[in-house]
Amino acid sequence: MRVPRLVLRNARLLGGDGLEPEPADLVLDGGQVRERTAAGQGPRGDTEIELEGRVVMPGLVNAHDHLDFSVFPPLGKPPYTSVYDWAAEIAGGTNDPEAQAALAVPEVDRLFLGGVRNLLAGVTAVVHHGVFHRSLVRPDFPVRVQDRYQFAHSPGLTPALRKTYRSTDRRIPWFVHVAEGVDDRARAEVSALVEANVLRQNTVAVHAIAVGEDDARLMAEKEACVVWCPESNRHLYGATAPFAVLRAAGVRVGLGSDSPVSGVRDALSNLAAARGEGVLDDFGLLRLATHDSAVVARLPAGDTAPGAVPDLIVVDSVEALLAGRRDAVALVLREGRPLYGRPETLPAGTALTVDGGERRLEASIARRLAGLVKRYPQIRRSPWLSTLAC
Repeated sequence: MRVPRLVLRNARLLGGDGLEPEPADLVLDGGQVRERTAAGQGPRGDTEIELEGRVVMPGLVNAHDHLDFSVFPPLGKPPYTSVYDWAAEIAGGTNDPEAQAALAVPEVDRLFLGGVRNLLAGVTAVVHHGVFHRSLVRPDFPVRVQDRYQFAHSPGLTPALRKTYRSTDRRIPWFVHVAEGVDDRARAEVSALVEANVLRQNTVAVHAIAVGEDDARLMAEKEACVVWCPESNRHLYGATAPFAVLRAAGVRVGLGSDSPVSGVRDALSNLAAARGEGVLDDFGLLRLATHDSAVVARLPAGDTAPGAVPDLIVVDSVEALLAGRRDAVALVLREGRPLYGRPETLPAGTALTVDGGERRLEASIARRLAGLVKRYPQIRRSPWLSTLAC
């Protein structure tokens, strides 16, 4: 199905070198950015959206999520010393009535809701850390999902760890929770990957809280990557990955939200948590949450340059976005298709309320979301859904 030519009028563009000083028109056609012109000079489009100086930037790339945990409440009573202590306490949530209520929602619906959770936060592409499900690559799934990957839970919770690393294709990432904690067991896990011969170029270590300087140098030497999850790390363990140490060693780092189970609302609240760590300036944070995360996740990164993939978001305020406010998101486009936004940027969408503000959602996504909320009222216990009305 052809995507109609869309012209974004009077946009301020955020590119690789920062925010461009003058407004421009951005022409999206055929799943690509076709051209950029001076404001008011772009060609006619099948659809035109007046942005009135709003900022257009790459969509956020979420390098770590558990989409099927999208409707769970936070589990456990932190702080913990490691993921193993946390896992032992919650024991899969089998005795928690709220977790049981979440598990009553079919997996395919929980995955879809995880996609919606990311879409409302301005995410256009995400990594699902779990078993692949064919629904994740359906054209009507709310966000782009990495579909060529291998994964393990962690060295201590995955029997036969090495067998999960099945690919010799270095373009296929292997995701694994590593050094998730602050105790000696967590500190030994990079060495455990080396011993199993799975610390390699396509290894993506999620969390890496207990990584030391020697570990960081070793990871850089092996060209492994790290996904930083500051909000869930601080919530569960009171600590987070040594970002400056990893960067100084030359490790590629992306940003991941983790899931509501670990006390996280979404990718935007996690972005605000990253900002609170004070390790990057604002433009560095935006690059981390977009281009850098795409590199780590092996996912396409949106851009405003001609020929780029138009996975883009329009924001009212970059400051509000970095503060984690969902009301900063004025429009989300995947491959040039508007999926979520304000009434004035997506007039044809279906109305809903998010955090007290009126929004519009693409009709088919909105219908399914409304049906699930009606069918499973227990899902409103998840923080990202508690202020949503549809």
